[in-house]
Amino acid sequence: MTIITNYICSEIDLPMCKYISDSVCRCSSRYEMIGNLKIYSPTFLGLTLSNIGMIYWMVEHVKKMCSTIGRSEMKFFYYLYALSNFLMLVLVSLKDQIEKIHFILTTIQSVVSTMCVFSLLVGSFTQDMFVGKWGIQSTSILYLSTAIYGFFSTIVVFFGLFCKISLPIFLICFILNFIFGYSYYVIQFRKLNKIRGEIWAYGTILISLIFFLLSCACMFINSTFIAVLSDKYIDNLFFHCLFLFCAVVMIHKFWLSVCDYEVECLVLDV
Repeated sequence: MTIITNYICSEIDLPMCKYISDSVCRCSSRYEMIGNLKIYSPTFLGLTLSNIGMIYWMVEHVKKMCSTIGRSEMKFFYYLYALSNFLMLVLVSLKDQIEKIHFILTTIQSVVSTMCVFSLLVGSFTQDMFVGKWGIQSTSILYLSTAIYGFFSTIVVFFGLFCKISLPIFLICFILNFIFGYSYYVIQFRKLNKIRGEIWAYGTILISLIFFLLSCACMFINSTFIAVLSDKYIDNLFFHCLFLFCAVVMIHKFWLSVCDYEVECLVLDV
């Protein structure tokens, strides 16, 4: 696992690499000075700010669709994704200014990113429930299960980063994230087959899956090639976050194409 982690950290400059690997990505994006403030990877900064703005728009869009199935699940997922993006922005572009709390923020960001993918998977189940199980609302099941997973992830991630052990970090942040993400797509394809969904819904979720796989591939491809072509204005981290955001946008479009607008899906207080 150490060999794989070292290779990943040599290709992409993730904040956690400072604690779990001796390898350094020598092809990370250049920095710019704005007055006395050093901004690392300004292109990544611009991308992340744009992502957060688009996430805000998607949340507002979901809020207006009051009678749709999965509305609460999608909002919860977007909130976690926005928080993960914001923390990554601070850790990457302002790392000199947060040196004293870098470890804490890295732990939080790693945990939030895992909770984000986990909530997407669990939400794909709870959004099909009317009131959930054992008299518990479906959204409560989502929040509780995500909180429990986040609690155990915090323990594992903190232990791994603090003790500089790459194995638990690799399992939680890479392997499980990939499994949860890929499982979400498999479930959506099976649901479409079951309900005989429209052809464009298949295309939308397939494009999202391709973007998701591309974001994962950016952790392994030759960062030197990207650095040479972009004169070190863009690096693997930029493309990783870009493709991941594109996958999220397509998930939003997919949800819009399959969500149910029927009023009887609302929980009514009688």
